[in-house]
Amino acid sequence: MGANSVQLDNPAAGYMCQSLDLGAPAVREVLTPKPDNDGEDDRTSYMAGRVVVANITALTGAGARIDAVASMFAPYMQPSARPVLHLVLDRPGAPERTLTLRGYSYDWPIAGPAQRDIQLQWHAADPILRDATVQIITSWSGATTPGRNYPLTFPRSYPASTSSANATLVSNGDVGVRPVLRIYGPITHAVVTLSSGASSFTVATLPGYQIAGGHFLQIDCAARTALLDGLATSPAFGAIDWSVTQWPYLAPALTWTMVLAGDPSGLVTSGVTQVQANWQDGYLW
Repeated sequence: MGANSVQLDNPAAGYMCQSLDLGAPAVREVLTPKPDNDGEDDRTSYMAGRVVVANITALTGAGARIDAVASMFAPYMQPSARPVLHLVLDRPGAPERTLTLRGYSYDWPIAGPAQRDIQLQWHAADPILRDATVQIITSWSGATTPGRNYPLTFPRSYPASTSSANATLVSNGDVGVRPVLRIYGPITHAVVTLSSGASSFTVATLPGYQIAGGHFLQIDCAARTALLDGLATSPAFGAIDWSVTQWPYLAPALTWTMVLAGDPSGLVTSGVTQVQANWQDGYLW
């Protein structure tokens, strides 16, 4: 939680995590009875939250101050806190997963001087486990300066290049990716396209909207928000062309190509004009 952390299992300190149950995501059902037939119309598509339970035993005989062990988890059980659970799985590569939690139940009955059985429960509003590594890809779209040919003669001209370096995104997770896009100026009417085969998504700014050099527009495709320079104090919801934007959900195991385009009659793009996509692979377990 911020710069603070505590281990769920620390035998050297006299306490052990007997079990950590990550639960399973609840299903957010959307059902409507059929008015003139058996059954229901099922439009269920999304998951709800999940409950995470840790059972911990602290032993005086193992060197623990048993009530001190119980109380050190208190900051992580506050309902206003959002601690992040980190766990390493016993799989090839020992992948690390993260899950953001909210305190749900905090029980440690006092029963004798030798042992404390502690049960911690959290609710995870976002039920998806995230890979600890943030993935970043970059697609460039802008003028580049070609190399010089010698002998040097004047006047020299450096025409803009029309080429762009497109990037590819592949998620190895269980669930689709909704990336955070950062579009760096200078560019006018930025349009980001993510496509794989016949599937395509577009995130576009309004015609005439300019992102000046030295600035970027951050678009969160999950939260569907836009912030200039990523600042909460600089919302830019009005920059999005909601009539053409299709919020991407990039299915895993597919190769998605990301392209950035702009209006050539607007701001002159430069070698720093680009879009970055940031994401963490998501897993159910």
